Amino acid sequence: MLPAASSSSGLSQGNSRVLLMTAKVVSLLAAVFAMLVFCLPGLIRGQAYAAFREVSRAGLLLRTYDMNSRESEHFVVRYQPEDSKYVRLVLDTAEHFYTPVAGRFNFTAHHKIPVIIYPTGSELNASFGWSASESTMGVYWAGAIRVLSPAAWVMDRESAGMRETFISSGPMAHELTHLAVDYATRGNCPRWLTEGLAQYEDYRLTGFRFDTPLPAISDLYPLARLDGDFDSMKNQSVAYYQSLSAVEYIVAVYGEGALDRMIKDLGQGRPISRVMQDILNVNLEQFEQSWHGWLKNVENHSGRQK
Repeated sequence: MLPAASSSSGLSQGNSRVLLMTAKVVSLLAAVFAMLVFCLPGLIRGQAYAAFREVSRAGLLLRTYDMNSRESEHFVVRYQPEDSKYVRLVLDTAEHFYTPVAGRFNFTAHHKIPVIIYPTGSELNASFGWSASESTMGVYWAGAIRVLSPAAWVMDRESAGMRETFISSGPMAHELTHLAVDYATRGNCPRWLTEGLAQYEDYRLTGFRFDTPLPAISDLYPLARLDGDFDSMKNQSVAYYQSLSAVEYIVAVYGEGALDRMIKDLGQGRPISRVMQDILNVNLEQFEQSWHGWLKNVENHSGRQK
């Protein structure tokens, strides 16, 4: 049973100012930390990133101290009063996917995972400083998950229908996979790989796939470019499609064991180029050539796209 909702509305004005100032200081420290982390080598960088992630998570909890809060075994949800009727759904769905995702990536939560619900897309975007034109139902960043309220996108307002839609088509399985991979690799995972893994697990757990037409090989982006500029790609559907298909290729040709070893080696701070060479026996260029050939020759590949 979930504990009753609580909020910080009873805080004195002085305490509120102290918390707000503390949140700003923590956020500033996290920003400075982030600039330093990626200048460090290998395993040291992973250790530094883990510390940065925890500072960022703490900063987000401080910045959302004035929101209502409700907890379950592994999660703490922050929300606005208008979303109180959806909190149980979000918590239940998060717990529903926690065990299979955590088991898949050997992840154990040592603290309750923050999940912040935003009533509108513009408020979710604003929490990251994004433009209002961005469209997303969920985002994982630095130890916390932010989701768009089911009220903003689920058309079926009946309890059973909303629950089914939020579980099967919502962001929780996807974002939880991002979180588990981030912890497993200590942040040392190429963007295309973590996006591919998140979609792969989402499909395995819910059956959901993006409805993306099969693109021409010539329309695919280089994986190295996706790693640094994923969000700036003009055709986001192609970027997500090829991330998933690259992971599917690894599983089909090398097996899930190879994928597990890649994640483990990335967690030890090794670069993706070395990991691919040691585990898949190819460099990135050779991998892309073989993967493209696989895409051309899998007879029912386009039939797998919804």
